[in-house]
Amino acid sequence: MKQHLAPFLLGFTLIESLLSLALMAILAGLALPRFETQWQISRRQDAQNTLLQLHLQQLQWRGLHAQYASTLPELGWLSTHSIAGHYSLRLQNVGPQSYELHATAVGLQARDTACASMSLRVSANAQLLRTSQAFLASDPGQCWRW
Repeated sequence: MKQHLAPFLLGFTLIESLLSLALMAILAGLALPRFETQWQISRRQDAQNTLLQLHLQQLQWRGLHAQYASTLPELGWLSTHSIAGHYSLRLQNVGPQSYELHATAVGLQARDTACASMSLRVSANAQLLRTSQAFLASDPGQCWRW
């Protein structure tokens, strides 16, 4: 019985090892781009969660003041970046009835060209718009999945 198992216990030949490494390299080459895409999609949640949290803080601010807060520190947001730091934040066009919150991807997340810019806008008629890529009323990259 030991004579029949002996060739299998000697290990891999050089050819078998090289073929195994080549196969693993091919599989990794196919999987890594899709893996990175999934990471980018999941990091979009950082922008969405931050923008929605700031929206809630704006609603609280507006309940106590004549207009929406015009700066992030007024809302208690001391950083210029999102919660996890994948997006830089900007608040603009603030008035008594409307405002715009923008999140722009930074670092590795900037590779997410479809959703490099995400915005949350409250219009004068109190309509909440979720937009992307600097479009005023649409989300062409379908960055906001809900």
